[in-house]
Amino acid sequence: MPDISKLLSAKSVAVVGASPDNKRLRGILFEVLCRGDYAGRIYPVTPSHDEVMGHKAYKTVADIPETVDLAVLAIPANAVVAELERCGAAGVKAAAIVTSGFAEQAGSEGEAMQRDLSAVIAKYDMAVTGPNSLGFVNFAEELSPTFSPAIARASLPLLPEWHEEGGRVAVIAQSGAIGFGIYDRGRLREIPFRYVITTGNEAGLRAFDIVDYLLDDGETEVFVLFLEDIRDGAQFRRVAAKALAAGKPILAVKIGRSEAAQESAASHTGAMVGSDRVNRAVMEAHGVTICEDLDQLVDYTAAFYHNRTKLPRGRRIGISAGTGGGGGWIADQCDVFGLEVPVLDDAARKVIDAVLPEYGSSRNPVDGTAQAIGDIGNAALAHMTSQAENIDATIMICSARAAYRFEKERDSFLHLGRDGDKPTVTWTYTWPTQETIAFFASAGIPLFTDTANAAGALAALATYRE
Repeated sequence: MPDISKLLSAKSVAVVGASPDNKRLRGILFEVLCRGDYAGRIYPVTPSHDEVMGHKAYKTVADIPETVDLAVLAIPANAVVAELERCGAAGVKAAAIVTSGFAEQAGSEGEAMQRDLSAVIAKYDMAVTGPNSLGFVNFAEELSPTFSPAIARASLPLLPEWHEEGGRVAVIAQSGAIGFGIYDRGRLREIPFRYVITTGNEAGLRAFDIVDYLLDDGETEVFVLFLEDIRDGAQFRRVAAKALAAGKPILAVKIGRSEAAQESAASHTGAMVGSDRVNRAVMEAHGVTICEDLDQLVDYTAAFYHNRTKLPRGRRIGISAGTGGGGGWIADQCDVFGLEVPVLDDAARKVIDAVLPEYGSSRNPVDGTAQAIGDIGNAALAHMTSQAENIDATIMICSARAAYRFEKERDSFLHLGRDGDKPTVTWTYTWPTQETIAFFASAGIPLFTDTANAAGALAALATYRE
C-alpha cells in the first residue's frame, strides 16, 4: 500500500495546470487551496504564467525547489499519463487527478489511458485518487484541493464553531459531486467532518483502501460512503469487519439496484456494480448501515456521531413532547421501524406526573403540554422520560424555531445529550434556524425535521449494536 499520508496530509502541494482565472475550474481549485490556513507550501505549475495568485509559478514539477508530497493534476486527459510519469520521476508520492475522460468513456481510448495511468501509479507506488474525481478536503489541516462549490462558495465556516477537535466524520465517495453534496447538507446540520475524499474512477486508490488507512489513523469516528461499485469483495469484508470490531460505524449508499443505475455507474466512473442483492446482504452482515437517500444518510450520520458511545440496549423508545399530536405521529413511525413505545414504568410516571397539569399524560408518548414545557423545559421532561427503566432511547419533540428559548436550559440539554447514558434525538415540527441546529449539536443531540428519520435513526443504532 502506498503512503496515503502523502496525499491526505501533504506538507507541500503542486497544482499542475494552475490558472489565475478564478472563473475557470483550474483557477477555482487553486484559489480554494490558497484561501484557508493550510500550513504547507503551494506551488503552481504552468508554462503560461510566471506567477499565479501571488505564488511563483514553475514550468514543470521538476523545477520546484523541493520534492513535493502531492501533485494535483488539472490538465487535459491526453496529457495526464505523461505528467504523472514526470511527477513520479521527480519523487512525488501522491496525486489527486480531477481530470475526466478516462474509463468512464466505455469503448474509447479513455479506457486505454486509464490502464496506462494505473501502470504509472504502480511503477512509482503512488497514492492517487481519480481520475474523474473532485479532489478532497482535510478539514483538520485545511488542505482543500477541490473546486467543489460546497467549499468554494461555502456560507459557513468549514467546521462547526462548537467543535474543537478538527472533525470526526469522514466521507469517501466514488462520485465527487455526491461526496461534497453530503458534506454540504451535513454541514448545515452541524456535523463535524474531518475529510471529504472523492475517488472517481479509482485508477489507484479504492474507497476501502482509504477507509482502512483512516481506521489505523484513529481520528475518524463515523464513515460515510457513496459507492457505485465494490471492486474487491474480499477487501470490503476485511475492512468492514475491522471497522465493526473497532466500533467505528460505516453508513453507505450503494447504487445499482436498477438497470438504469447500473448503466449510469458504468458511464460515470467505469464501474461494474455487481448484484445489488448480494452487495446489500454482505454489507448488512458486516454491520454497514445502508441508507436510501441523501437526507436519510445525513440524518443517520448525525445520530451515529452523537450517540456512538451510548448505543441503545434495545428497541424501547420514550417519546417526550409538548404536543399530543406530534407524540402520536412519532409513535406511528416507531412502529414502522419495528420499535416499541411501551407505557413507562410506575416510578418514572410518578416523577413525571408531579410536573404535569391534569390534562397531560405520562403514559408514553409523554404529553407535557405547553404548560409543563414552559415550567420545567423540554430537556428536563425528556430526561425524566429517558430515566424509565423500560426505555432504551428517547425522541424529544419540540419547536426549534427560536434558539433563545433553549439557552436557559443549556445545562439540562448537556446533561441529557453529552452526559446522558441513553441516546436521544429530537424532532422539530417547525423549521429550525442554523443557530438552533448548532445549539442542539453542541449539546450532543441531533435535530431532525423528518419524522421517519428520527425513528429510523434509532432503529439503525439498535441494529448496529446488535
